[in-house]
Amino acid sequence: MRADKLRRVSTSMYEKSLGAKAFAYLFVSTTLLATTTALSALTAPAAQALDLPLTVAADQLSGYERSLFKHWIDADKDRCDTRREVLIQEAVVSPKLSSGCVLNGGKWISAYDALATTDYSTLDIDHMIPLSEAWRSGAWKWSPAQREAFANDLTDPRVLIAVTASLNRQKGDQDPSTWLPPENKCTYVSNWIAVKVRYSLTVDPSEANALTSLVSQCNITSIKASSLSAYAITAGINPITLTGPTTAPTATAEPTLAPETYKIVKYSTCAKARAAGVTPILRSKNQTLYNLNRALDRDKDGVACE
Repeated sequence: MRADKLRRVSTSMYEKSLGAKAFAYLFVSTTLLATTTALSALTAPAAQALDLPLTVAADQLSGYERSLFKHWIDADKDRCDTRREVLIQEAVVSPKLSSGCVLNGGKWISAYDALATTDYSTLDIDHMIPLSEAWRSGAWKWSPAQREAFANDLTDPRVLIAVTASLNRQKGDQDPSTWLPPENKCTYVSNWIAVKVRYSLTVDPSEANALTSLVSQCNITSIKASSLSAYAITAGINPITLTGPTTAPTATAEPTLAPETYKIVKYSTCAKARAAGVTPILRSKNQTLYNLNRALDRDKDGVACE
């Protein structure tokens, strides 16, 4: 088994810090289909610098079958299929591998709800752009080889994400106009756009309106992404390249779109919880944080560390 299977993908926006914001790079150029409307024409607020490099078009509503996207494959024939490759890449504590690519041990944090687990069977591998959504927004034009490559893409960590299974199933094939994860919404929006750019996929009008609003709320000024030329050619547009400065931007906290949340940490004492600024821990306000620190609620009234 190759040693590089055990490394974490250093570029993953989710693994670095669950509260981290996706970072910006300046939009350089884009050529859009003449018969569609540029998303940038929907005009974000004046203070919003990003022109979203996407094409608005009606969805292709017929013809989708999941079997048209072959997955999970073992592309390098090392007995680790795409699902296991993602789990190996995204582990915050690397699992040990035994014969047949059996994972032993390891730890993961789901990007969609910030929950940690040592049981990878509780995780699904989510396609950031669901397969049926990809079909509706352009994959109906792709060759079988293009669909297979999309469904098993390990070269951009934003395409496939290991997340809590129940949330992946709750998401289904919805786009950001109808579903967002409970945690890391701004990173999710940025990554959704990046993957759509990567595969030259279109957005429908309601999706376009939602993304325009979310980009403004998240103060996303641009996104690091580039089109794969073969998919751009299939879509009938020129490849898009979003580039940035040679020096990395300084990290800033991701804006909160939902009610106030805290990093999910188990505290050994109330003193440590107070020092972290999370007390009182209210079951009604943050049930996940409360459940993790239930032992600190001495009188069992739903409030820990009053």
